[in-house]
This record gives sequence, structure tokens and C-alpha cells, in this order.
Amino acid sequence: MSPRQIDSQTRDQREEELLDAAMILIGAQGVEGLTMDKLVSAVPYSKGTVYGHFSGKEDLLLGLCNRGMALLVSMFKRAESFEGVTRERLLAWIYGYQLYARLYPMFFMLVITAKAPGVAEKASERQREKHIQLQALLSEGLLGLIRQALETAECGNPLNMTAEQIAFANWSASFGSISLLSRGTDRCNIRAGLALEESLLANVSLVLDGLNWRPLSSQFDYNTSLERIRCEIFADEVALLTAGEMNHERCSSL
Repeated sequence: MSPRQIDSQTRDQREEELLDAAMILIGAQGVEGLTMDKLVSAVPYSKGTVYGHFSGKEDLLLGLCNRGMALLVSMFKRAESFEGVTRERLLAWIYGYQLYARLYPMFFMLVITAKAPGVAEKASERQREKHIQLQALLSEGLLGLIRQALETAECGNPLNMTAEQIAFANWSASFGSISLLSRGTDRCNIRAGLALEESLLANVSLVLDGLNWRPLSSQFDYNTSLERIRCEIFADEVALLTAGEMNHERCSSL
């Protein structure tokens, strides 16, 4: 039975199965090792059925990226509920982002893969439209928060940057810090001994202090804010991360 002849729920479930299988293949062989033929061999569906869901590798990669983005949207929605000044609320977004990156490193990096030349262009219109919608969901809350900080003058913005530029400055500081300090990356002298979470928050503080986003880090106890964010917003993710790190340490000691 082709995807067009089944109900939407069955189709969605089958598509999730295909994405699950693709994630396993990437985990074992990397993005470079993922092919449609390998995916067909890994699932109990015909080649025609698989291609009925994903038109090719690029479409599959964008589908995986969209799955990760949908997860991140749900985490950001929770971050939006944090009660505090605008800088504290931005901190909740950034803290959620690093939790997402550490718990779901494949999704974290697939965002960059999906932006590689030729990937989106070769993907289906359905996946491209979904990608655009998810990008809008990811950005609209953050841009709204930044605009609020600019309107209330909590963010002094001495360089007269736009909300989009401020959002990019925070994203690039966050993505760069996480990418360079994630477990498994080659370490050089400048990175030796640096803790990811501590270094990320220090780098973000430099950006926000440079924007004169008040209260400045020297004027406010953001460590207390972080404890609230961990307990009130992301307690489940923190518990998962802690359990995963403990398991990694036990395996490393064997």
C-alpha cells in the first residue's frame, strides 16, 4: 500500500519509523554514510514506499532537522514561561539551547547540515515549508523578547543593533561555545580544562554586558536565576543529562 493510500496517522507513524532508522544509521556511520539504499535495507518497507515519504537523502536530512527543530521549539516555549527580567528570560532560552545540544547532539549538528548548499534545494516542498515554519517559531519568541528589552531600555544597545543582529550575536556565541567544547571534539591548549556550561554562560555574559543589557553580570546574581531555570523549567532535561554523564563516567572507568 503506497503512502497515498493510507490514513494520515499511519503515514505519520511510518515516517517516524523511517526517521528513527535514519538516526540509527547516522549514529553508526555518520551523515556521510547515510544513503537511501541503506535506509531501505534497514526498514520493513519497499523502496517505493520509502521514496514515497522522502524523495532522497537531502529530503531525509531536512526531515531529521525538522524533527530536532520541533523538539527545540517545545523547549523554547517552556523557557518563555520563566518569570524574571528580560535578561533572565533570555538566559532561560540559552540554557535550554545548551541542554538540547548536549542531550540531542545529532539534532544540534543537523541544523548546520541542513543549511549546506544543495540540501534544502533538493528536499521536497513539504519539508522545506515545514522547515520555514519551524524557523519562524524558533525566532519569533526570541525576537519578541529582544524587542521588549529594547523598548523598555533594559538593553542599552550602544551599537544600535537590530533585534535580528542581537539574536544572531547570542546564537553565534552559544553555538560556537557548544560546538567547540562538546565531548568528542579535538582539544587544543586553549580549550583544555574548560567546562561547557560555565564557558557558554561566560561568553554570553560578555555579549549581554557589551550590549549594556541590565542588570549587568556585576550587578545581579544570575547563578540564582540559573538554579531557578534548572528546577522550574528544565528539571527533567537536567536529570536526563546528569544520568547520561554518570553512565559515561562509569563506562570510561571500565
